[in-house]
Amino acid sequence: MPKRPEGTEYTTSAKFQKFLKEAIDEQEMKKVQFAEAAGVSTSVIIRATLYQIVPSVKTLIKLADYLQVPIMYMLGETDDASFSPAREPSTFFERLERLTEENGEKYSALSHTMSFAPNAVYEWIRTNSIPSLDYLIELANHFDVSIDYLLGRTDDRH
Repeated sequence: MPKRPEGTEYTTSAKFQKFLKEAIDEQEMKKVQFAEAAGVSTSVIIRATLYQIVPSVKTLIKLADYLQVPIMYMLGETDDASFSPAREPSTFFERLERLTEENGEKYSALSHTMSFAPNAVYEWIRTNSIPSLDYLIELANHFDVSIDYLLGRTDDRH
């Protein structure tokens, strides 16, 4: 079984909880209204604001898109809230393919330098799924890009 990337494990976060509570207050909405406006379930918002639960990457993307902020800003890992959406958004897989080509890497070689399973990239492609936040952060660090760039949300690499 692969090991987790060192020092990342985003399952709960007091910083994310604080950010989300403040964002809901700034929008002058109730949690139910905010969830509906962002296109996420109310239970996700309640779990995050009450128990500090960090939602799935797909939900983080919806929240970040709605609020027009970087994902790492929502998680309290950066103070830079500036965000410029991609002119033509691309997928995680398109960005991963571009970055591996730029670095002259193959997926199999990439997997051997990371903490995820050797066949993980192929499994993500086969199932059209996005890796966990921990693995996204590890990949973004490897390629020296932001996770928002890696996810195709922005054209700004950092």
